[in-house]
Amino acid sequence: MQLMRSHENTIIRMQDRVNKLIEDFGEYVDIFDQAKLFTGPSLYFHFKTMEIRRQHSSASLALKDDSFIESVYATLTAWGMHRMGPGNTKLAEFKELKYSFMKQSDRIQKVESFHICKIEKQNIYQIIPLIWDIISNLQVGVGKTKIVAGSKALHHLLPDLVPPIDREYTIRFFLHNTTLSQGDEKAFKDIYPYFHEIAISCQDEISSRIGKGMNTSISIPN
Repeated sequence: MQLMRSHENTIIRMQDRVNKLIEDFGEYVDIFDQAKLFTGPSLYFHFKTMEIRRQHSSASLALKDDSFIESVYATLTAWGMHRMGPGNTKLAEFKELKYSFMKQSDRIQKVESFHICKIEKQNIYQIIPLIWDIISNLQVGVGKTKIVAGSKALHHLLPDLVPPIDREYTIRFFLHNTTLSQGDEKAFKDIYPYFHEIAISCQDEISSRIGKGMNTSISIPN
């Protein structure tokens, strides 16, 4: 009973935060852009990867391009997903990451035509499990948690469908902390509908900012 109330309170808090974000979306994005939190390699490799992705008409074709997969790997490293020394903040070996992407090619084909702003609200809960199946089966990081490394990798392949999720900003914003006590699958399935709501509600504002700063697609309105 206590766990149910805790989850209900979390949902109420998330909706309240999302409502405030939507209401003053432009102001929040301006503040984020002015902070210039992402510079240097994190920005360079992200831009490079997105440029290679745009050269391919589909995610399926991009997967066949080794330069794209290599650029994703470099971007994830620049985004802090691989650290020397002990700990689980490490990427899988390149061949393992590439192979796991190829193994998901059939699942990726099923969702690659979807756009976060064009999914009807009544259909969103049918799409979310399909996205999670891909994320959960990718071998991106060495740790058991999939949501962060998997979403960041898949974002570069499906930029208009999958937002990159991190602990410091995304998970803290929605869950009020950086832990995932409920598990990363439930966290993703709880969070994604709010991404959809934000994308739909702020579509014009987001579109007007694409190409400025870190804003490279409809699903990454920093």
